[in-house]
Amino acid sequence: MTKTHSDMNSESLASAVRAAWSAIPAPPAKDMQYIEWSCGPDAARALVMVRPADVDIHSAGFLGCTPLLDLPPNAAAAYLGAYLLSLLHGVDLQEQTGIFHDIVTRAHVLACLALEDFWRTVIRPHLSAECRLTLVRLSYYVAAQRKLLALSDEEADRLIALAAVD
Repeated sequence: MTKTHSDMNSESLASAVRAAWSAIPAPPAKDMQYIEWSCGPDAARALVMVRPADVDIHSAGFLGCTPLLDLPPNAAAAYLGAYLLSLLHGVDLQEQTGIFHDIVTRAHVLACLALEDFWRTVIRPHLSAECRLTLVRLSYYVAAQRKLLALSDEEADRLIALAAVD
């Protein structure tokens, strides 16, 4: 049975993200060559030559690195999955405790998803139909969580509009 937008939750979306990004290999090391310089050695260990599905989203190296707008588009598309999982984990934690821990990665992911250029140059040409469909579902979920994520109605509506272009 296919889930509708109204019955999505962070757990089911995280499963969908893991499934959609599971076949994506680690980007070539040359595409990640500036990670250590820009984010430090912990980030390099967390990301370079690590399949996106295998990234430890709880590691200090991952949480302290916001590279998606600086990476080559294919690498940004690959690692977007790990950042989506971090966003979903943060939302789940916030729903359970009332506290969010991921202000840097959360802001980074939401900023990327709000950019038309990111959708045009990273998402649409470099992700599979399954990944893009998962992003549509995630966009509806994020829009439904707009208050929790401190998004305006306009920002939430824009995210849905950008995701729906496919």
